[in-house]
Amino acid sequence: MLSHIKRYKQFGEWYPALCRFGRQRAFKGRQCHQPPWLPIPASSARITGRQGPHLLTAGQGGRPEGATNQQGANQPLVLLQPQQPFDFLRTLKFILSPPALLNGRDFSPIMDHFQDGEYRRAIRINGQPVLYGVSEEQNSSLPRLKVRVLAGTGGPGLAHRVQKAVARQFASELDLAPFYRLAQKDPVLGKLVDRFRGLRIPQTPSVYECVVCAILEQQINLSFAHQVKKALVEAYGGTIEFKGKQYSAFPEPATLAAATPAEFRKLQISGPKARYIIEISRAITEGRVDLEALRSAAPDPARTRLLEHKGVGPWTAEYVCLRALGMPDHLPASDVGLQKAIQLFYRLRKIPSPARVEQLAGKWAGWRSYATFYLWLTYWEQADWKQSLLAEIYPGSGHKTDEKTTHQPGRPHRRRSAPRDG
Repeated sequence: MLSHIKRYKQFGEWYPALCRFGRQRAFKGRQCHQPPWLPIPASSARITGRQGPHLLTAGQGGRPEGATNQQGANQPLVLLQPQQPFDFLRTLKFILSPPALLNGRDFSPIMDHFQDGEYRRAIRINGQPVLYGVSEEQNSSLPRLKVRVLAGTGGPGLAHRVQKAVARQFASELDLAPFYRLAQKDPVLGKLVDRFRGLRIPQTPSVYECVVCAILEQQINLSFAHQVKKALVEAYGGTIEFKGKQYSAFPEPATLAAATPAEFRKLQISGPKARYIIEISRAITEGRVDLEALRSAAPDPARTRLLEHKGVGPWTAEYVCLRALGMPDHLPASDVGLQKAIQLFYRLRKIPSPARVEQLAGKWAGWRSYATFYLWLTYWEQADWKQSLLAEIYPGSGHKTDEKTTHQPGRPHRRRSAPRDG
């Protein structure tokens, strides 16, 4: 794993701006739990009370500055007050950066950007690309997210649709209090909650995007996965312009349904993956499959319906439930990143099997997705912090961490003989 500074300096577009943004954050009487790489005043205090989500629409002056589209320019500003505690900057850290940059390569932004102190993302609403921006309001006693429609024409109620997309993406309405109470019974999770308090599992804008990206990333390394995903988005996604910059949206099912395996091979997407993606895209386009409807399905039926598709195995199904369906109790037991984190923090002699992970996770019932996610988050931390945490959990053990881990959490293990997940 590369050094902390080297790792983040490679994200040239957003790293300096995000650091400046973090240093400028100063809420009246409140400061949220903030990453160690963004210094905050020593006197800052974090609110731990509970506050339900509220939506506020700004009046005059809510027009986004510099919007390039008339409809986008006329959309009202929306202020979203998340359920507390909520940590916006840590969430951005997860969205914008992988935990380790392999081979020292740059990972240029594909669809997620941090520009001018604002997170920006292009999505499709009613088939049209829409660009929105999200930042944390700095003049409020409670943290609020400022949501702006920057460009695009998505039809009536555009601002409300964008607000719903942002609330879902940042899981702003989720109450984490039950998970935090459960975590206090586990010495490892209790410490991780202290570190990552207020951080939710970011959700992909669409279930379809999550499924396609999960298929693309099966059985390949992080660098190549980024390269292939970028090529797919640039070839089929379309862009929207704002202040002279192009922002890419993820391809629509109809677009990929019309593609051919031969075209995908030019993007270095393997034949089996191309067929899986084209088939599921056609099923959606023809109305045979509705992935978005899975958001309202019960967990087990949702997982079962995902497994019906070729290219979607147990790991991919669990991952989609966790990252796109917002289900709090799914466990990707075959994920090697999770297995290695469990081995390290629970002091196991060897990497646990999926069955062993299932057994250990029994005490996390109801919140296994979040237990998994908080263990994954340790890959974004430096080795000395892990060493310090282990010393707190196991005093006098002298346990050492291994910095040579290169596996990306949230990805299946790479095998020569690919299972149904690849």
